[in-house]
Amino acid sequence: MKRVLLIFGKALAWLFLLLGIYVALSFILSYIPVNTDQTEEDRPNRIYAHSNGVHLDLVFPVEMVPEQLRSQFTYSPKTQLLAIGWGDKGFYLDTPTWAELSPKVAVKAMFLPSPTAMHVTEHAAVNTTWSHIDLTNEQVGELWAYIIATFQTDASGQITELVGQGYTDQDRFYEANGNYSMFKTCNSWVNTGLRRIGVKTAIWTPMDKGVLRYLK
Repeated sequence: MKRVLLIFGKALAWLFLLLGIYVALSFILSYIPVNTDQTEEDRPNRIYAHSNGVHLDLVFPVEMVPEQLRSQFTYSPKTQLLAIGWGDKGFYLDTPTWAELSPKVAVKAMFLPSPTAMHVTEHAAVNTTWSHIDLTNEQVGELWAYIIATFQTDASGQITELVGQGYTDQDRFYEANGNYSMFKTCNSWVNTGLRRIGVKTAIWTPMDKGVLRYLK
């Protein structure tokens, strides 16, 4: 019994040590920016970044969404913007509110590579709390290539909706590519997309604040 307790204690100590290292790296790396040398170019395309306090979405005016995606989305005529995010499928579908978060879902999302989904939400107007990002035409094209590649599609380029899984009638879920883990989170997905197109952002961050601190 003593031996079992000793092994369990050591395993627990290692787990806390690794979690401590993870938290420290998350904090440190989120303060190391990339793409710090911003060129003086015309940036006529404004998009937004919106966080619910934990999860970060990129928000686009509807007319900025490529036709190949826009034609497959269902949204109200009053919708002016579409927010797009990527995340753990189980977390998305089984946790509509933080009060419903279970230890099983949280542990699986953080420690086990798990299936993912895209979340698309309708907005009628820009919220004054959102951060904004101004992009060149080239950056917009590169960002959409990144986002479209994250949607799971069939041979004809059709996305797959998870019918009936939205929280309200203003949002929908779709199958996605990639696995979620503590090293590749919903927020690091946004951060990676911005980093690749030359936007000033963190070198790596699993947290929303690691992206938002560099945005206006």
